[in-house]
Amino acid sequence: MLTLSLEKPGTPVEKLSLSLTKGARFTVRVDWVCEHMDEVHDVDVHALEARNDGSGAKVNRLESVLSTYNTKLMSPQTGVLATGADGSFASPDGGLSHSPDRREQGSFESIVVDGARLSEGVNEIPIFVTIHARGKAETFAEIERASIAIVDDGGKELGSYQLSDEFKEFNVVQFGSVMLGEQGWEFAPVGRGFVGTFNDVLGQFS
Repeated sequence: MLTLSLEKPGTPVEKLSLSLTKGARFTVRVDWVCEHMDEVHDVDVHALEARNDGSGAKVNRLESVLSTYNTKLMSPQTGVLATGADGSFASPDGGLSHSPDRREQGSFESIVVDGARLSEGVNEIPIFVTIHARGKAETFAEIERASIAIVDDGGKELGSYQLSDEFKEFNVVQFGSVMLGEQGWEFAPVGRGFVGTFNDVLGQFS
């Protein structure tokens, strides 16, 4: 089973067609706003380059895990992904790329999926959003406004959730999966929340 260090330096359904070709690009973005200046919440979005043979999506190598916890910068002992000068990082094949990790209020993070660069055999991209635990339990209820959305290359929104309202009792949400089928890419929303860590997520997919 794959696991990652969840520490950060300096901190205590129905399928919806995306009408995409295999070479299309689209973006998943999570935004959050804290009304009080003294509140600092750290929200992260993650994705997996998985293979699904009909028995469930699986990953068997850390190189397939796009997560801030899997970068050499954040986790020097266990992370495998290099971080760019601007703090961004990507999967080795370039099929998934992540904006810099942000920890201040009024922030956003995003993942870009480039279907033309995904490795052969990758046919599912599970997507998750989490709140980083800073020595205490936190849920989305503690953030005034937090949301996640997926848009296509033309900017059309294909699905979204208001995390602070719909998943306020949880700290981990499985947004959904982008899957490659016979007709091209499809987005399958999941919308499942739970209390746990990103390693609990990895335990379900490895």
